[in-house]
Amino acid sequence: MKKIKYIIQIFVVLVSLSTFQSCREDSLEIAELDRTDVNSYSDLFNTFWDTMNNDYNYFNEQEENWDNVYKTYSPKFKSMATFNKSNVDPVIAEKEANLAFKYFAEIISKKILDQHFGLRVEIPIPSIKTLNRATTLSEVFYGTMSYKYTDEDGFLNLGHTPKNPTTSQRGVRMVMGSKKLDPASIYIGGPIFAGFLQSDPETMYIQLSQFSAYTSLITDEALPFLKDINGLQGINQTYFNNLKKLDNTAGSEFETLMKDNLKEFKTLVTDIMASNEYKDYLLAIENLKKTELVDDFEASLVPLANFTSNAKGNFKSKNSSVLPLLRAYYNAPNTTKEQKDAVNELYGIYQKKIKSYQTISSFVFNTTLWGIFPITNDLDDVLNSIDRNYSFDLYRKVYNPITNGKAKKIILDLRGNGGGAVIDARIFTERFITKQKVWGYQRTKEGNGRFNYSPWVPVETKPHKFAIKQNVPMAVLIDENSVSMSEISTMMIKSQGNHVTIVGDNSAGGTAGLGGQDDFNGGNRQSNGYLQFYMPLMAFQDSNGQIVEAIGVTPDVKVIPTQAQVDELTITSIDPAFNAALDAIK
Repeated sequence: MKKIKYIIQIFVVLVSLSTFQSCREDSLEIAELDRTDVNSYSDLFNTFWDTMNNDYNYFNEQEENWDNVYKTYSPKFKSMATFNKSNVDPVIAEKEANLAFKYFAEIISKKILDQHFGLRVEIPIPSIKTLNRATTLSEVFYGTMSYKYTDEDGFLNLGHTPKNPTTSQRGVRMVMGSKKLDPASIYIGGPIFAGFLQSDPETMYIQLSQFSAYTSLITDEALPFLKDINGLQGINQTYFNNLKKLDNTAGSEFETLMKDNLKEFKTLVTDIMASNEYKDYLLAIENLKKTELVDDFEASLVPLANFTSNAKGNFKSKNSSVLPLLRAYYNAPNTTKEQKDAVNELYGIYQKKIKSYQTISSFVFNTTLWGIFPITNDLDDVLNSIDRNYSFDLYRKVYNPITNGKAKKIILDLRGNGGGAVIDARIFTERFITKQKVWGYQRTKEGNGRFNYSPWVPVETKPHKFAIKQNVPMAVLIDENSVSMSEISTMMIKSQGNHVTIVGDNSAGGTAGLGGQDDFNGGNRQSNGYLQFYMPLMAFQDSNGQIVEAIGVTPDVKVIPTQAQVDELTITSIDPAFNAALDAIK
């Protein structure tokens, strides 16, 4: 956990030329500053400045002098006196909140290098009441934002203004699907839209709208595997004896019934595991792991589901008879309180034991609907749901043709892809990798000092188990809305050689590494109720040692559509960047 308190002092930071850091001017430190203790605008600014000073990763490369930021804006925040005060003029309170937003925008907009960076500022104004509730004003700040401020209208966040016209993913998908791809080859599912060109059946086109391909991957974690439970203990005899002391007949009857039912469930699991259907299912999974061919696996699901559904009939019938029998005994007029307590305890233990058997054997899967309502699915229900939850055509129409060489040329369209899950680098991107290669370098913070950086550490590609067998002509389409994982994937694929051509416009330049709050010393994803940071924990360089943050990946072939071409895409079907990609892979 990073230290969050410091002793107020000014000291000189001596940075050795032999380290990875540059010589810098004296560094100002704000300290013994509790990031959760914010009682004034001055506290708000100091908390912001201190958090950035200790957690931000790009001060070495950023032109902005962070000490000058403190010297310039600390007096401005100190001059405002209405923060979270109820006994002040609400007009002045609102004006000061807008001034604070203006100052934050001046510090962040077009000056913070990290393109993932975001800051949400919440300013309470209790002097303004709305339906008996205090008003809070909030704004979000980031490096590419534009804004306007006037004394009359206050602060106005204008958001992000694109530099150039950008083609919509939806428009491209409509044109490709209706005009350019072979209908029989098209796959549509989740973030992936793909198919082979009508004009060249050996060229595969893939549009990835976001990096969430991992959700469609068939893994062991997504599949049910039964476990032998014959060694599990049954209900402790004490519970039966307690009831038999009070009513020997009823206790003996319930003992026989419950023990028989528990034995019946063990037999059910054993019979399924011994069945040819379950053995075929296991063999099909092994074949899937070795080849990514899904036909045998898909064919094994229904027979096993049907066998399970039929086999569980006896247990279900016997188990459903327990509660009515015990309820009748419990409600009988001659049943004493002691007998009721004993039978109630016995039924609770029986239910717990059955649930334990079902869970440990993996016969029953417990999930939730919307993360709230519990749902219980038996093995046959889970098997029948696999076809709905996982697309076998993704493998047949996209992944298999990449592996088996049917795709002789590839166009990967990452335009408008704002990034997503890092795990997709392994699951999706490395399918286009043929060799291990350094494609960039990452760095984080080693301590709380502004320039306490780690050395730059190389990051390398590694071919996927089912990656393309040899390099083929490939084009990667990007634009200024291609961010984060889109840029990472583009650089990974480009590292493989000159058979890869990057086409389009410069990407967004948001390559800094994200992660959990305490994975590394750098970065910050915390909130104190007034400031909420979205600050990456690692800085990034490309394979040439160049910072691409706020610059983006530069295409080999620069193609920027006109606004008219973008507006008329679905009418004319003219996509200049796609046409350039076709030329590049010929």
